[in-house]
Amino acid sequence: MKLEEITNPEFKNMINLAYMQGENNNIEAIEKIEADMKEYIKDNVFIISIEDAQPVKIPYGNNDEYIVPIFTDQREYTLGMQYFSLNVMDENKDYIIEKLDYFKKLKDDPNFLGYLVNISSVSYIINTSLL
Repeated sequence: MKLEEITNPEFKNMINLAYMQGENNNIEAIEKIEADMKEYIKDNVFIISIEDAQPVKIPYGNNDEYIVPIFTDQREYTLGMQYFSLNVMDENKDYIIEKLDYFKKLKDDPNFLGYLVNISSVSYIINTSLL
């Protein structure tokens, strides 16, 4: 599959809905959206940032905790790489196109907090409960 073939408009829509419902403090709607996200994640591929065939790990929080950046489409990937270059993090970065369970060991790592979707725009953290 080619980079330009990856589109996840439904997922981007879910992210926007989750933010909107979060602002309204609508817990029931957020839980429904997260259930839909969980199903969507199982069936669809994303662009996952890698370095030396391993997922890119961005420190987040304390005690070696980290998140892994992923992207919904080519535009978001391009913007993400620009963001990385602004923060001098773009060297040796590449990508793979896979389902999120590609790196199965991540979910077992207590320091892994989740995937950060679209780092340079309206980003969202897919926590491990959705994987």
